[in-house]
Amino acid sequence: MVAQNCLAEMWCFPWPSMDVLIGGKSSIDLPELQVATFAEASEFLKAYGFDADKSSDRRYLHAVLVEAVAFIEHQLIQPHEWRRGVRPPDDILFCVDPRHLLVWASSSDRGQRWRSAWACAILRVMHTIGHLEGVNRSVDLDAARSQIFDRFRAHIWEEGESLWFGGAECKVELTQVGWKEKKGRNSIILKLLHKRDNVAETIYDYVGIRLVTKDLGDAMLAVKILNQYHILCFPNAYPARARNTLVDTAAFRSQVDGLTAGLAAGTLSPADFQAQVATLAVAQPAAPVSTNNPHSAASYKAIQLTGRQLIRVPYHRFDWFVKLTAAVGTKTLEPKTMAMLRELRTLVEGWHSVKDSLDDAAFFPFEVQILDAENYDKSQHGEANHDRYKQSQVKAARKRVLGRVLECFKTDTPNSIDMP
Repeated sequence: MVAQNCLAEMWCFPWPSMDVLIGGKSSIDLPELQVATFAEASEFLKAYGFDADKSSDRRYLHAVLVEAVAFIEHQLIQPHEWRRGVRPPDDILFCVDPRHLLVWASSSDRGQRWRSAWACAILRVMHTIGHLEGVNRSVDLDAARSQIFDRFRAHIWEEGESLWFGGAECKVELTQVGWKEKKGRNSIILKLLHKRDNVAETIYDYVGIRLVTKDLGDAMLAVKILNQYHILCFPNAYPARARNTLVDTAAFRSQVDGLTAGLAAGTLSPADFQAQVATLAVAQPAAPVSTNNPHSAASYKAIQLTGRQLIRVPYHRFDWFVKLTAAVGTKTLEPKTMAMLRELRTLVEGWHSVKDSLDDAAFFPFEVQILDAENYDKSQHGEANHDRYKQSQVKAARKRVLGRVLECFKTDTPNSIDMP
């Protein structure tokens, strides 16, 4: 019987977790956890990367918990709902050890449905914040923005009252350039909460540039310029993220090939060629809402490209070596001190970690949007505008994070909900 039970237990699968590992489901969409005890909670957190027995890790996790509650209160719940009681029970609001949340989220006690639902909701947001923190610690976002923007600015200039993009051999007139503002923390958390993967590394538009051309055909010329001047080096592009809802490229190519053939044959003068190119208007037919970003309106038309750039920043861990080198070059030190410093420098300068790590380098993604003036104007109004896009994000995140909480609030009376 013992062997039979062991065999049965071995072939009993935790299907929700299996769905995450091999089924493509996001961990924050799990309906519940399976962490029954404090000891199991400790093991779970260690596997995640934190030691709850260390005071520093516990303080960090508590800070994340507080931020998660504040985010839900101010971003996902209306003030009147919070006043009516759609808020975490005191057990959670005053919780100082995150292991309690894992155990509460795993509870199947119907009398604790309210607390369990809230523990799940808060853990979803805490998980999101944890991933965001990992990215912010590993990459200097300000350095990435500066270095990527500088590459574009080197090819943008004003000439009289006109704004140009490109270089001497190939250029296109722009009506405006948009430099994406630094994303606020809540904005990033909100975006992660409606992404299936829910991983901060998959946010590609921390850095973004928008180029608005005068005419539709000029948008294709702007794409060519990105490639010609290596502003977006094509081997560093993300092909799977390329989107074009603006220009019918097959029709555009056919028309341009016909015009260039006429120019080469002499049947079109340069002036006639320029005039006809300016009137090219081969718009992409309307497409259904993208499954990659269901919050983008079908009416939003643009060319969207995603690339990456190698960002280099000083590696401050070896500042001491730079200072040591400077000290060796001074003439004010005593001979014995100088000899000692030179010997020390000789000993360490051959270390692989020192020799090759004075700069820290990592690839960082950026997004480019290209559209013509007419479609840009449309994007600022109607269903494609940013406010409607944001509202759609909030609605999706609210449903994903608070689904069980809102269900409990509707179906249970205050007397049947355990609300200390």
